[in-house]
Amino acid sequence: MNKKGILAIVSICVLAIAAIILAVLLHSTSTELEQTQSELATTQTTLQTTETAKTDAEKKLAETQSTLEKTRSELSQTQEILQNESEAARKIAAERNTLQQDKSALEREKAGLRAKLTEIESELQRIREQSQRSITAIQERFKDTVGAVLDDAGRLKLDVKGKILFETGSAILSTEGKGLLDAISEEVLLNADYSAYAIRVEGHTDNTPIGGDALRNWDLSTERAIAAVKYLQEHANVSTERLAATGYAFYQPIDTAETPEAKAKNRRIEIILVPPQDFLAELLTSLQNVMTSIETKATQ
Repeated sequence: MNKKGILAIVSICVLAIAAIILAVLLHSTSTELEQTQSELATTQTTLQTTETAKTDAEKKLAETQSTLEKTRSELSQTQEILQNESEAARKIAAERNTLQQDKSALEREKAGLRAKLTEIESELQRIREQSQRSITAIQERFKDTVGAVLDDAGRLKLDVKGKILFETGSAILSTEGKGLLDAISEEVLLNADYSAYAIRVEGHTDNTPIGGDALRNWDLSTERAIAAVKYLQEHANVSTERLAATGYAFYQPIDTAETPEAKAKNRRIEIILVPPQDFLAELLTSLQNVMTSIETKATQ
């Protein structure tokens, strides 16, 4: 075989080997490409899944952040409410403490007022008992000529009929009237039990105008009261400082009927003994009202 034939055979063999190698390389490359494509597909799927998970995670993160902001807002509101409640609790505690102090002060005030009430009631009772004894003595001694009553303030009122002291239309004391004033002074006005009492003498007329002029009724009632006061001062030895005279004309009747009997009752002189504690009854009522108010506050 010649040299050319050998070279041809070698070339063919080389080409065959090259083709085989190329085929092997192509097959290997094809396999690797398929694997790469498969891995790429897997990677794409994973990437898609990851993107979906990322989207979900971002959504959840956004929801979580929203929830967190809401929670923070609610926490802030709760803290504010708690702070307000704490402040309110402090105020309530302070008010309760103040109320307790006020209640204690009211209790002390109530105790003091109760003692004062007891003292006043005791004094009023003493005055009433003393005056009642005098009323009994007056009724026994003067019978129908002098009436005696005790009012709620502890004032002893002696009602002397005008016709006994004065002649009709006159302000000059009659002899009988002077004797009656002497007896009243001896029995009551100069009695040691009434030495500290003020004495008011009040003149009253009926509603018949004297001489057709109602103003003269004022004059007559006042003049009669003054005449009685002067006599008590000058002849019955009653202290001037205790005496006062007032005229009321016909404006304080004790009987409003238009009858001779009623008019006779209204023509009178009233001698009123006023205790030094003339305000006791009003004070007692005032203190009782205060006590009621204090007890009402104490129960609130």
